[in-house]
Amino acid sequence: MLRSAALVAAIALVTAGGASAETVARGTGFGLLALDAHGTPSVAYVRGDALVLATRKQPNDWARAEAASVPVGSSVMAFEIGAQGPVMLVGSADERKIFLVRRRSVGWQTVLVAGVAARYRLGWPGLALDPKGLPVVSYTRWDGPTLKSRLLLDRIDAKGRIDTRRITLEGFPKCYIPPPSTPVLFGDRAHVIESYGYKGVVGTIEWYPDKKTWTGLGLDAGLGDWPLGPVLAGVRHGVLHAAWTESLLTMDLTAAPVALASRRHFASTSYVLDRALSTALALPSTGPEVAANQWVSSSDLGLEGDNDVWAGTVIRGATHIEVDGWIAGLAAAPKGGRDVLLGGRDGLRWFRVPHALTTGVTLEATDDGTNVSLSGRVRGVTTGSVTIYRERPGEPRTAVGKAPLSGGDFAFTDDPPVRPLTYRAVYTDPQSGLPYAALLRNPIDPS
Repeated sequence: MLRSAALVAAIALVTAGGASAETVARGTGFGLLALDAHGTPSVAYVRGDALVLATRKQPNDWARAEAASVPVGSSVMAFEIGAQGPVMLVGSADERKIFLVRRRSVGWQTVLVAGVAARYRLGWPGLALDPKGLPVVSYTRWDGPTLKSRLLLDRIDAKGRIDTRRITLEGFPKCYIPPPSTPVLFGDRAHVIESYGYKGVVGTIEWYPDKKTWTGLGLDAGLGDWPLGPVLAGVRHGVLHAAWTESLLTMDLTAAPVALASRRHFASTSYVLDRALSTALALPSTGPEVAANQWVSSSDLGLEGDNDVWAGTVIRGATHIEVDGWIAGLAAAPKGGRDVLLGGRDGLRWFRVPHALTTGVTLEATDDGTNVSLSGRVRGVTTGSVTIYRERPGEPRTAVGKAPLSGGDFAFTDDPPVRPLTYRAVYTDPQSGLPYAALLRNPIDPS
């Protein structure tokens, strides 16, 4: 259910077009991004019953190939490109099957990694590729009636044969949902990161091989409900980094914090956003960058319904950079740039920024009961303009005008015909086309 909610959220977006944006796929709002060793981007997504791989050949030219036939409603859960080419994990909509699809010298190979009976579900799986490009896959097998889980690690050879290692055997940890997991490789040695939630406690464990068994190292634990979405992890300079979202919604309807853990010898965890769904983790030499999607919901505005407007955010240390729409993918390019994949009702759009994201937009509002005075700043920019939008969850947004920048500052006055509502200011970078933005979190309310 949570997986479906995340995917529906991705499809239900409205995003603005950028001058240099390249449309990868129309009619689908969810996909994953990966770069090869040369920095060439590819995007994997499902359209109907087809798994599609789109690879950029030159500006505005993407070669698309149908890699496999998959059950309708499936989604790409993980995507990597290694020494032997692209590898994708696809999960069925009923969470009972996981497929691995990879390119062969001729055509494509599909491997059924896991399939379970009706009482079971499979947790959000993770994928890593060893130095030879062979896949390592982790996933949990979750028993709905008992809430017990079993964590498994698969290595898949060139012929598609699966060597399965059972990490947990006795149903630990129990979890209210199928626990997500992901493998990370220290050389050829696989560790597995697993997150769970049970009886008011959420925890994340790093499992590592210890002689003939596995030992779990706690990365984080605290009060909460359960993990939301995937666990994202990788290793850079010998340091493990992992990111995930925890639900605290039964305790606080505004809380779904994003955790970022790092471990060299000892683990430390920080919470980098209060309410967002994590979708990507990039590990450039400058440190980990988490892409997550914050939201303003119908209930935040006192409206009926279960709709949201989304604000994709990239977190690098103390810096938060917001963009206009849902971030489906973020990757660090070999020459220091960033690739960004935005999803939404207009489809999947790819952007390349030649450096780390640094342009930040701020927005504040004052309401006198008739007019709304908006003001803000675009950091690092002195000229140009921002577009001001009125937004209400579940409704098409309205562009109400452009505000010119003066030394980076802008101001705008609006007389909205309806309240409650929120506003968004969007600055489109003229070089990359990436729409930087600020979504007003405190709604304009008639009271």
